[in-house]
Amino acid sequence: MDLKRVKMRLYNLFKKKVFHIEPDLNRIRNALKELGSPQNYFQSILISGTNGKGSTAAFIESILRHHNIKTGLFTSPHLIDERERWIVNGSMISDDELSFYIKDLKKIFEKYNLTYFEASTVICFKYFKDKKIDTAVLEVGLGGRWDATNVVYPEVSVITNVSLDHTKLLGSTKIEIAKEKLGIARKDRPLVIGSDQIEIISQAVMMGIKEIYHYPIGFTYQIAKDSMIYHFKGKKISGINPPVISKRQFRNLATGLTAVFIYSERNRIKISDDTIREAVKKTFIKGRMEKISENPLIIIDGAHNEEAVVETLKEIKNLFPDKKLITLYSGMKDKEFVKIINLIKHMSDITVVTEMPFDRSIKENDVKNIKGITFIKNPIDGLEFCQRVTENNSVILITGSLYLIGEVLKIYNQGR
Repeated sequence: MDLKRVKMRLYNLFKKKVFHIEPDLNRIRNALKELGSPQNYFQSILISGTNGKGSTAAFIESILRHHNIKTGLFTSPHLIDERERWIVNGSMISDDELSFYIKDLKKIFEKYNLTYFEASTVICFKYFKDKKIDTAVLEVGLGGRWDATNVVYPEVSVITNVSLDHTKLLGSTKIEIAKEKLGIARKDRPLVIGSDQIEIISQAVMMGIKEIYHYPIGFTYQIAKDSMIYHFKGKKISGINPPVISKRQFRNLATGLTAVFIYSERNRIKISDDTIREAVKKTFIKGRMEKISENPLIIIDGAHNEEAVVETLKEIKNLFPDKKLITLYSGMKDKEFVKIINLIKHMSDITVVTEMPFDRSIKENDVKNIKGITFIKNPIDGLEFCQRVTENNSVILITGSLYLIGEVLKIYNQGR
């Protein structure tokens, strides 16, 4: 891949305001009102949670699309190409289309002082309206209550789980974070909760939500080797095989399936077991426990917080119990990166920490007092170091921020 050809048109327009966050929905509501409220021209499924929301969104979109529903998928962050954020019926927005929307909407962005994510969301709604989609599958960027996507009135809301992440913005306890994420739920619309966490369930009940489907009461699943058996409302589907090596994806798949069934019931859409199996098999989830090389064996996984990193490390150890583990990590300064690095050290034979090319990334000075690690400033140099120290019985794990995963994927040309 010619990296110079990977354009970042909207990103470059906003530059330092890319990571700017302002908890307010009035700006985007007013901007969308001026555009004729394009978010009201299609139905939506809105997904929040600490971990797994992108994968859950991917499964939902694929299953709906394979049932001949014209879909729009909005996710973040992108890994290689900014256009990954806006997908209609499985295809990214074209470069020409994105250029058109940025030029056409630039005055709106400026008039309402929108952030990068808000502008991305405005493009999403306008593009999806223009493409005449049936259903939008929307991944929340951060939290829920104040997220730009929360201007829709979703047919179904989904909360995958909660853990301590973005605590300065969302709260210092799981209950506080659950309240923020539950901001996407509506009292008169179904809510799917992909875990049995009492923090989410109790708050949802207190909010007065009438329909709550949570694991393992509303739905459940079992794993048999690499296949899933799914149960919902007396229905049983066996032989569901996602094309991933991660057992965690079965949880996201079951959560997504539940949202699809509830959505289909509300809209009288007939769902086929065989079509579900086909759609799941063809769902590609980039950057999540993805094997990008056999020799040397390299696995990438965007585990961006402590809980996710622990699960990733455990899964790698279970999958490759006899292999030496070499881990390359980078993350954001606002994460518990010291704790995360120490966890990685404990379970890895070699730990390499690197830096990503923006201000929020951890730097060498941030980790200088952590012993037992190798710091290499450039991610590509860090990967090359990992490859040099690799032996026949080794596995290289690249984990942490999805932005790091994106840098690595550019090298391995794993984009569409």
